[in-house]
Amino acid sequence: MKSLIASHSHNIYLKPGEVLISRTPVLISTVLGSCVAVTLFSASRGFAAICHAMLPENVGRDNDLRYVDTALHHIYDKILSCGVANDLVIKLFGGAQVLNMGERAPDRNTVGDQNIAQAETVLAALGLTVSARDTGGLQGRKLFFCTRSGDVFVRRMRAGKQTITEDTIQ
Repeated sequence: MKSLIASHSHNIYLKPGEVLISRTPVLISTVLGSCVAVTLFSASRGFAAICHAMLPENVGRDNDLRYVDTALHHIYDKILSCGVANDLVIKLFGGAQVLNMGERAPDRNTVGDQNIAQAETVLAALGLTVSARDTGGLQGRKLFFCTRSGDVFVRRMRAGKQTITEDTIQ
């Protein structure tokens, strides 16, 4: 992981409620619990975008990128204006249940579940298909999104434990 970080001259940390759109190679990192991140990448256009959304649905809050639906519509508008080709690769991450809520009703979704469902719904409505994902579960995630290749490196962490697992989502 150190070599990945060292190989990039520009490293950016994406905070909750932020969207980053880039046509230059950068390494973007963010940390997710119940939040979701969606990455979009077009190799032919050298275009990459990522959002870090905290809550599923924006009800009357103008342009608030903390919400999954608003953030995804914002990114979609930007990719249309950039003329991104049909080689767009979309990946979805996060939506974990990181807080111990004890017993919960089986028909009640966590915020993470709602965020994942909203991302899937909005992407489908926009005609976009998720090609890779790492969602749900009980582990928080740290992502490293390489805008040069579109690869996403995922480090999964569990609170209170020393176990860390890493994967590359291509």
